[in-house]
Amino acid sequence: MCREHVVDVRNEYQRFLDANADVALITMGTVEEVAAFRSRNQLPFLCLADPQRISYRAYDVPRGRVSQVAGPVVWAGGLKATLRAGVGTPVGDLFQLHGSFIVDSQGIIRFVHTPKHSADQSTNEELLERLKNLDDGMTGDRVEERPRRW
Repeated sequence: MCREHVVDVRNEYQRFLDANADVALITMGTVEEVAAFRSRNQLPFLCLADPQRISYRAYDVPRGRVSQVAGPVVWAGGLKATLRAGVGTPVGDLFQLHGSFIVDSQGIIRFVHTPKHSADQSTNEELLERLKNLDDGMTGDRVEERPRRW
């Protein structure tokens, strides 16, 4: 999740709470880097450090190719993100892509968004709509047959 998206989620955090959901951010930084990032960006939700990328592998979040992290398709999104949220210092594996997941209270993954490139991310609207569909008894695009637990 890029910093721009994290700020968007922060700005609409109450909408997630109103949808009976919460947010957790898992990033590749160290505990100290994540704590500083959380403080600097005034994030009200849980932020976890995973410098060895254990959760990325557990949730099948792939590493990207050069074209997926620095190719032309990424440039426009990168420029937009820089203008909105500024330039940050990358941490961890620069080829590691991100993902968005909705996990229910039983630990079952109900929605997965794995990006095609580093600028491809779920919008808050999409995530909130998926949460609404769960409340309506509908599920997302990909549902795990069995719970995936830490």
